[in-house]
Amino acid sequence: MYKSLQTLLKQVSYNPESDVLIHVGDFLAKGPHAGSMAALNFMASNNITGVRGNHDQKIIEWGSWISWIRSSPEGQKWLDAINKKASELHEHGKNVKKWVNKEIKKAKWNPSKDSKWWARVPKGWDIFSDHYYIARDMTPAQFDYLANLPLKLYVPHVHTHIIHAGLLPSDPRRKFYDASQPLARVPGSGRIMRGKIDNNTVKKLREVQDLAVSLHVKQNTEPWVNLNMRSVDGSTVTRDSKEGKPWSKLWKRDNSHCVGYNNELVPADAKPKHALPCYPSSVIYGHAASRGLDIKRWSFGMDSGCVYGRKLTAMIIGPSAHFTETTVQDANEYYDEEDIFDIEDEDESESEKNMMARSLVPFGDDGKARIVKVKCNV
Repeated sequence: MYKSLQTLLKQVSYNPESDVLIHVGDFLAKGPHAGSMAALNFMASNNITGVRGNHDQKIIEWGSWISWIRSSPEGQKWLDAINKKASELHEHGKNVKKWVNKEIKKAKWNPSKDSKWWARVPKGWDIFSDHYYIARDMTPAQFDYLANLPLKLYVPHVHTHIIHAGLLPSDPRRKFYDASQPLARVPGSGRIMRGKIDNNTVKKLREVQDLAVSLHVKQNTEPWVNLNMRSVDGSTVTRDSKEGKPWSKLWKRDNSHCVGYNNELVPADAKPKHALPCYPSSVIYGHAASRGLDIKRWSFGMDSGCVYGRKLTAMIIGPSAHFTETTVQDANEYYDEEDIFDIEDEDESESEKNMMARSLVPFGDDGKARIVKVKCNV
């Protein structure tokens, strides 16, 4: 993925002096080990802003475990020995996992000097996985970089949340228009506020309400949800993309019912049933590679399956988007909020496979963002 990342940054003319690069997590364990280490070195040495993904979490956990084992001279010796053994087995085409399972099983009924260490491998953890090797080989500074990645970010001036897996607009255990939901009431009012609210107050209250979604919807406060959610099945969050409905559809539903604090967003034809005193906010996320590039009006799923040899995608917001008619397509030509947004170039020739695909999409209240993709070679 590292080479594809560098290609993408070159295509968008990334300038670290003037641009802010933000990733949505899981840029590791996505291809050859050397590529993962190069990507980690780039992110950590440049202190790139981003959020933690579920694969990043596994690497952090393995890093902590390795550090714990190494804190004992005996543990360090055992770890060095099994690393060497695994390397030898791999070089000779042997099944490393089969050997590991045998050692763990043997440790239960045949106590030895090594058995207590094998017993400390957490159940369900895959030792000698890609995550383990990255954790083993990363530097303390790189571990600190990963460990300090937040679970979510909020960009107030564009009313945008950035998270790895997803964010719920409301608690699915209750109706989205229930008075207890953050978007169903003006912050601090305790009820739907009456009377006109001035613009300065609207601006302040809107940011409070955006944060209330992130902090007061119970599921959004759970790290597992931040890192793993793909769908909602009834009132239950699931990581299975084939169960329930994508959480992004709930985000679209709730935000489409926002009419503002002064009803200024009410459609000309008719006020929606269950109108909410709120303003739409956006979510930029990754994680759902099986759904591909998934862009709706207020949610932007950026995982376009680079690890599967498809595309690596960037979303450019602000002046660096270079919105000129010679470099972008008209947004209306592609954008359909009812469908998964996929701007694959069907007529892409062999010589154009590594050229970026450009398109504008609606973003924020009245702006646009540019989607840029490059072909991945993993």
